[in-house]
Amino acid sequence: MSYELMEKGVKHRLSPWLKKAIGLTATAAVLIVPSSTIHDRPESLGTAPSAPDFSEYEPDIEIEEAEPTPVVINQPPPPPLMINDVTRDTGTDMQSCEVHRVCGADLGAIVELNDGRYLHLFGDSFQSAGPHLPDLPDGYDKYRPQTALVTDEIPTHGKPIEFDSALGTDSEGIAPDLFGWGHTITDGVAIPGTDDIAISYQNIKGGRPYWKTDQAGIAWSDDGGKTFELTGPIWENNEDNTDPYQMWSMQQDGNHVYVVSVRAGRQPGPMMLFRVPHNKILEKDAYTYWNGDGWGEQKDAEPIMEGHFGEPSLRKISDGNWVLAYADYSGLPKIVTQTLKNPDDGPSGEWLDPVTQLTWHQLEFPYGGYVHPASTADNVIMSVSSWKREWEHDAPEGDKGELIWYFVGHIMRDLGIKPPEDPGQVANLSIP
Repeated sequence: MSYELMEKGVKHRLSPWLKKAIGLTATAAVLIVPSSTIHDRPESLGTAPSAPDFSEYEPDIEIEEAEPTPVVINQPPPPPLMINDVTRDTGTDMQSCEVHRVCGADLGAIVELNDGRYLHLFGDSFQSAGPHLPDLPDGYDKYRPQTALVTDEIPTHGKPIEFDSALGTDSEGIAPDLFGWGHTITDGVAIPGTDDIAISYQNIKGGRPYWKTDQAGIAWSDDGGKTFELTGPIWENNEDNTDPYQMWSMQQDGNHVYVVSVRAGRQPGPMMLFRVPHNKILEKDAYTYWNGDGWGEQKDAEPIMEGHFGEPSLRKISDGNWVLAYADYSGLPKIVTQTLKNPDDGPSGEWLDPVTQLTWHQLEFPYGGYVHPASTADNVIMSVSSWKREWEHDAPEGDKGELIWYFVGHIMRDLGIKPPEDPGQVANLSIP
């Protein structure tokens, strides 16, 4: 989620003239570049030499809607199906857009359902290429703060994912907003032996340089995702926006659901680990927290690591390895993974050093980095996002720039459990 989209939730409730009066400043979704802003970005961080040429793509698209004739919108063309080795899964030319109107979107945490299918949890979703497009009829972007699509397909390199259905619908049709304004999805888990699904969320409030939240919590479905209620426990943020229990990732293993969490807004701070019996996930008193030696009360919790984290992704993948992925914002954003030294220890065990999986040089403005449950150590599948605008350094205040792309895609990597000889080497950037 970006500052632009946080403010968009407010704009939808304002009159049209007031909407036009609001100027939104800079960044592209991720895009908190430490100790700098996009406008102050040095020339050396501009468009990567391998950036794609869009000149051959037709900018005008048609989307059939409830009107008798198609509405023609002048939108930026979608990027190619692949940007370097990233296979794009959303965009105005994708099946997710044609069938479910999930066109411009981000995040994309992946949850394995009890029937073996995979739930893809998207953040800010549009039936257009993205937000703030010129000449877009009012409301036609069909913005939703969160959507979820389902498929039995395991991603492969070079082939965009096709989705079978959307949560909140019977099968095909526009993917609905799941549980309302002001909330964004962080992860989810299917409760074993039931139709229950828990989705973790955070309440976004805005603010700079890091977005703020007032709380994190759980949205609950007992009907397989047809409906959700915000009935779960909550973890309140503090006034300083430093509570480390705001941005979650969840993984069920054995009788427990394990959770890692960090501060809101992709800011520096600790990463925490806690767990709850899966049949008591709605009971806050049932949660216990890692204190360095064992599981105890929240007041005694100790971080499992410190860093400058984006959204975390904790997964026990299909070969039994535990993987922790996140965007590292200690410099230019990059997606990294860490793997448990001994998988039998569970997530409270020793984590190996980070392995870089995607850098700014492969994809500008990367964020997300969600691990697919069907991954293996030598074929880890990750969902990544990017939102790029073309900025002019001397642009007037409030100029949002031209949207270049806003999408979710996937990459295929190796966990690099055996460290490369060169510590700075990027793991397995060649695609088999």
